[in-house]
Amino acid sequence: MTRNNRVRQFKLQCLALLAFGLCSGAFAAQSSTVQCPSDNFTDFVKAFSTRPEVQQAFIASPLVEQTVIATASKPRVVERKSQAFDLQSLAMLAPDNIAKSGLSMQVQLPNYVIVRDDNGEVLKIFTFKHNDCWLLTRAEDWSLETVLDVQSPKSKTSPGERALKRGALYNQLGSDTESSSSSQLYISALNSYLHGADQGSAEAAFAAAGISLSGQAPRLENARILQLLESAAQSVPEAGIALADFYCDEGNYEETRACVNPEKSLGALVNSAQLGSADARVQLGGAYETGAIVPVDLPRAMACYQEAGSKGNEAGARGVERLSTQGITANNSIHCL
Repeated sequence: MTRNNRVRQFKLQCLALLAFGLCSGAFAAQSSTVQCPSDNFTDFVKAFSTRPEVQQAFIASPLVEQTVIATASKPRVVERKSQAFDLQSLAMLAPDNIAKSGLSMQVQLPNYVIVRDDNGEVLKIFTFKHNDCWLLTRAEDWSLETVLDVQSPKSKTSPGERALKRGALYNQLGSDTESSSSSQLYISALNSYLHGADQGSAEAAFAAAGISLSGQAPRLENARILQLLESAAQSVPEAGIALADFYCDEGNYEETRACVNPEKSLGALVNSAQLGSADARVQLGGAYETGAIVPVDLPRAMACYQEAGSKGNEAGARGVERLSTQGITANNSIHCL
């Protein structure tokens, strides 16, 4: 189909839409004579973000729009093809508006523009395709505030708890989404967790350290990870176990070496066990059995395994069985802690 025929066909389709006010922007995009600002994507984005006429001229019709909506079980990603994209939603790309709203805009080659804030509340991804010029073909809005308003209203949750839930939602969406957007979702999850940690959530601090160490989100500096884990370990038993490991390997899982700080590692495990963690008692049993961070003490290792096993921990029960085959018997006068 020639360009003139395409334009003619679009005009006919547009007549039906004009009555509803849905076609003016789309028609402008089809009929515009605006010249392509640049074949260089970075330079094109500079013009696209500041000039409404460029935005009108270089938006695909239809444009794929994606949002996240709340459902009874978990958020659902919804796509629709739009013949008339609301240009007001692109006003945020202007440098002045970016600065005023506390957002950041990143041009990610070869063809993405990413807009977000530091707290994880806003995440929008714009995808472009190059033919004769660059054309906006997809607009993804991953922002979860509307979803959270349904699931965790601000009036019923603390800021730290809300940020923690937002991070968990981003994390789940990242796991469920098989696309290039996943990496950006994990970044927003990390930012949400960090925001929650700043608001006093120990669980969010633990989650921030965990997603950073997992490799899904960007790796934080060791000093920041240590700060997060030490803060979380004061009330979250599992964080104490992670802290004990971090004191030893500093997050370097690929290299086998002696524990960097055995005394602090032992202290973190003891604190976690005191908070009620059976897993911490298992790790203490392992430490006393192998001599990894303390001198070998098999009777105490048996006590740790026994205490963990009494809480229904299978690893603790296996430890008791293993030491029993070596002739180690339980001694009620010896305790794990």
